[in-house]
Order: sequence, then C-alpha cells, then structure tokens
Amino acid sequence: MSRDPVQYVRALALPEIERRVTRSGASVPEFGSGQEVVAVGAQLAEFRPVVKPAQRSAVADCLLLAQLAANKASNGNPDVMAWYTKYVEVLQNVGWTTRSMEFHDTAVGDDNAGVHQAILPVLTAALGGAAVAATSLVVSVLKGLKEMDAGSPWITIFDRSSMHVGGAKFQLGSVDADEAAGTVNVRLAALAIEARRQITQVLFFKLASEHARLRAAQAHFDIGFERLLAVQPAVAARVQPFLLDNIGKVEL
Repeated sequence: MSRDPVQYVRALALPEIERRVTRSGASVPEFGSGQEVVAVGAQLAEFRPVVKPAQRSAVADCLLLAQLAANKASNGNPDVMAWYTKYVEVLQNVGWTTRSMEFHDTAVGDDNAGVHQAILPVLTAALGGAAVAATSLVVSVLKGLKEMDAGSPWITIFDRSSMHVGGAKFQLGSVDADEAAGTVNVRLAALAIEARRQITQVLFFKLASEHARLRAAQAHFDIGFERLLAVQPAVAARVQPFLLDNIGKVEL
C-alpha cells in the first residue's frame, strides 16, 4: 500500500446514492454466528462459523466498498477486466493482501446449461476441492436455485449488482478466519461474462444463447484482525448509505 488506508477510503470516488428498496419496513439484515450465505452486492459470501459477527460485517463492508468503487470507475466501460482491476486495487489499498487473479476462458460442457450450473466446477476448485464444496452452502444455493423464489430480495440484489455494460461480473466464495494467525481469509471464484448486451437474471443466463464468453479466476484475500478493525469505521461510514440496497441474507 502506498498510502494511509483510512485516508484512501475517505477519498475514494463512489457512485451517487440511489435508493431502490421499496419494501415496507425493510432493514439491513444482521449477521449471525453460524454458517450463513449473504449477498453482498454482486458477491455471494459464505461465512464460516469461526468468523465472528462483527468481523462478518467488516468484511462485507470491504467487499461492498470495492464493488462500488469499481462500478464508479468503470461506468460505461464494457471491459469487465477493468472492473476487476479496480476491485482488486481497492481491497489492496484498504489493507487486504490479494493473490493475483488470472482470468482464463472457461469451457462449458452443456451449452444449454444456465450459468449457475456451468460455474459449479469453477467454484469447487476455488473452495479447495470436492470435499470442501460438499459442505458449502453457496454450492447448495446454486444447485437448488431453480426451486427458489426468483423474486427473493437477495436475488434482486445479486442480479442488479452483477450487471455490466456488455455482460456481467460476480463473485462466489467463502469467508473463514484463522485464530492462530489472526487473519480473516476470503476464497472466491471471480466470474466475468462477456456478451453483446447487459445481462439480466445472470445465474440463469445460457451462454450459448448469445455466444457469450465465460471467464473465471480463483482468488485468495486475507487481512489481519487488527488491520480490519482499524479501517472498519472509515469503510462503514462510506458504505452505510448503500447497505439497504446491497445486503441480503440467502434463506435456505
């Protein structure tokens, strides 16, 4: 990092605030202490039980901040990779250590499969293999998506946030903590769909329908407890006006 994280966060350019939520009595969901999945904008984040509720809130704020800044920086730019460049840059400047995200074209075995089916192998690899994926709630969400209510608040949040000029971008993964090392760790699959138009209902989108290109990368981010705590107030202050429209629990 080349500058003070708190000053960086305070100076970061974010989009204009647009209140979209119209549900009566709607409020930002509270984080629990068990295993749970939360939609944080265009990311499905699975929190493991070892991650404390306060840490979950701080992590979600960081992930949302990176997305908002990337949205602002890439507004009108069809290059999805430019969006991810800004996303990673923000996390690094906030204090996260990030391993390089190298995107590769991803082959899809069934051209008629929806994105939620096509990305399961990518997510499985990002999480660490089949044994870990077998207990993953995010994997369960993808496998059971057809049985879920398409009008669920979290699906609305995820779809809207995933949209990008000329395609879509989103992330799926897990958040864990290492008490001995004093770190919070995020493992995720970063996905980008390059198409000829903006995509709605991204998880059900069929790649063959418009000869769309699916690109994927595995990523691993981590941050120390103390550093996360130090930057949390500044990050929370910046994302607070956006929380109601961007945070939703996934009910399983």
